[in-house]
Amino acid sequence: RAGDAPAASGASVSGTVLTAEAASDPFDEGAAGSLVIVDKAGKTAEYSVLGTTRMTRDGKKIKFDASLIGDLVVRAKFDPKTKTLTVLELNSSGTVKPAKKDSPPAAVKGEVAFADAIKGTLSVRTAPGRTRPFAVGETTTVLRAADDGPARAVGFETVSVGDTVEVLSRDGKTADQIRVRAAAR
Repeated sequence: RAGDAPAASGASVSGTVLTAEAASDPFDEGAAGSLVIVDKAGKTAEYSVLGTTRMTRDGKKIKFDASLIGDLVVRAKFDPKTKTLTVLELNSSGTVKPAKKDSPPAAVKGEVAFADAIKGTLSVRTAPGRTRPFAVGETTTVLRAADDGPARAVGFETVSVGDTVEVLSRDGKTADQIRVRAAAR
């Protein structure tokens, strides 16, 4: 029937990879990590990735790592009950990838000292008297934490001075991803 979850063949989704995080349990040999995919309607969902998940980028077999962020999800087959991916087919986003193959983006945490959506600039206060500037471009993803569920993709213009942020950047200059939590008011 229409609307029912697919049977044993699994369900599928397409969109863009927003986050890709390695498994936190070093003793769980089957887990590679998890990722969040945003579909064309702007809805996000988190999926588990196992060592047995078949992954390709531009038709070539790959391993799970943080460089998947920003890639286009051509097809992701998953078990609808466990939300575990069985197949992940990606196309490169065209964004600059890290110089080292396996180097994850560096994370800078702090509070927004300055944000200019028109100029595409963000300054993060990391300590008293210390700030880190970042360029924010069209490929930068901005995720706002939600109290009632997973983080949602939002526009950079929603970032305000005083918000708590974690900026992921491969080159230390351009923000690849900005994770935002509203400042306590």
